[in-house]
Amino acid sequence: MKKSLLFLAASILIGLASCGSSDNSQTPTKGDANWVDYAKNGSVKLNLDYSGHDFFTDGLEKVSLYSKIDGDTAHFTSSSGKIIKSRFFGIDTPESTGKVQPYGKKASHYTGDILDAANKNGTIVVSSPNSVYKAPEPDSTGSRYVSLVWVNTEVKNAPLDQLYLLNLMIVEEGLSWTKTVTDMPEYADTFYDAEKQAKIYKLNLHSGEDDPDFNYGDYEDVSLLEMKREITANLLDPSHENAFNNKKVRVQGTVAGFSNHIIYIEDWNWYTDESGAPIDDSHIEQGLTGEYAGINIFVGMSAVPSKFTTVGNYIQVSGLALDSQFGFQISDVSLPTISYNESDGKLLIKASANTEEHALKIFDYTAAGLSAAERNKDFSALNCRVSVSDVLTVSSAKKNSDGSAITLKFAGCSFHAYLSGFNYKPYPDDPIVAWTMSQPEKFEGKKFLLRGVYTVHEFESGDFAMNVYPSSSADLILQEA
Repeated sequence: MKKSLLFLAASILIGLASCGSSDNSQTPTKGDANWVDYAKNGSVKLNLDYSGHDFFTDGLEKVSLYSKIDGDTAHFTSSSGKIIKSRFFGIDTPESTGKVQPYGKKASHYTGDILDAANKNGTIVVSSPNSVYKAPEPDSTGSRYVSLVWVNTEVKNAPLDQLYLLNLMIVEEGLSWTKTVTDMPEYADTFYDAEKQAKIYKLNLHSGEDDPDFNYGDYEDVSLLEMKREITANLLDPSHENAFNNKKVRVQGTVAGFSNHIIYIEDWNWYTDESGAPIDDSHIEQGLTGEYAGINIFVGMSAVPSKFTTVGNYIQVSGLALDSQFGFQISDVSLPTISYNESDGKLLIKASANTEEHALKIFDYTAAGLSAAERNKDFSALNCRVSVSDVLTVSSAKKNSDGSAITLKFAGCSFHAYLSGFNYKPYPDDPIVAWTMSQPEKFEGKKFLLRGVYTVHEFESGDFAMNVYPSSSADLILQEA
């Protein structure tokens, strides 16, 4: 009798285990009968009227999209013209800019596509994580605001019950983890439920599969000239797809400048193929055997060892070549003090010894010559160091929205100068005096000699302008009257 009961119990347990195993092997499909659309079922909703309110005063405002950054960050324009730098509340998507991670690009595209549609055809409302009207407080950066982003992609001035929380939509899609939702406990359970559902349905981050858009491969040695050709082809024809987009590359070049978290490197490149044979007979016929080329390398917000930012140092960098909203660049780089492997950045030749094959090239232009290059789309000096021989008069100086950069326009010139990342010290013998990036009036009407990296500034519209980026005060020399 005992044996029969034990056998029966064991059979039941085996049967239950088999049922459980069978159920777990079949992943449900998003949108089936059990799927819950937490973002649109009323679990979370905006309860404060946004009409007539200002974000900086009330923590709530209808806005327009200024720029997309990544999956959980965007900048918006308020009705007053101020820029709201928003870090999305309650989520943490994989990185897609400085440090690129699996599913980072997919999260960035998902967020960006919804914001684009809402900006064009619908409504975007940004609110701080408060249930009452209240002036927001910036996060630890001092300039960003943790935000709830409410969207409707089809209805202008959408009523409150037709605004849906983008933050939650991103979690629901399996493109973010839930993070730090304690500031609004009334939303916390819904965020965690959406994340749990995304895990059950094995969506994106929770799929257990490789990201099809992420480059898991090894680094490819690429010349700066190869990359330059692809970049200029895209600038001349925006429909051209850069052949190096989303490829892991290793490049070498001489530091031409460092500005706004970007290292610029340049180097001479011969017109040869892999076997050493000429690849462009037309250039050879003109007596040309090569040209200079450069690239910009986004290093993120963390500190960078000076060996990678010292102008004239010859370095090696490995990273992900990416056609981003900031233009074509290399990102996701490792720049340690000491290099441990082939993917790490390395100092190859110090500036003091870099006097021969890889010596820094400075392109000398008159103001008229550089203006002509800009108008004629002459990219000979693209991402390389330039020096303008004429004294330039600032016709206007305009700071960006948060006062971290200034664009200088010069009388009679079509190119501009973009200052960022340093306080300008006009008097070398008096280092105490400094003009900050929030003081454009200090520059207006003044005369300067200009040096820096000649690079492109791309707009979301697809248009672009050419700027010179000084790296320090030594690149913008005040000429006293």
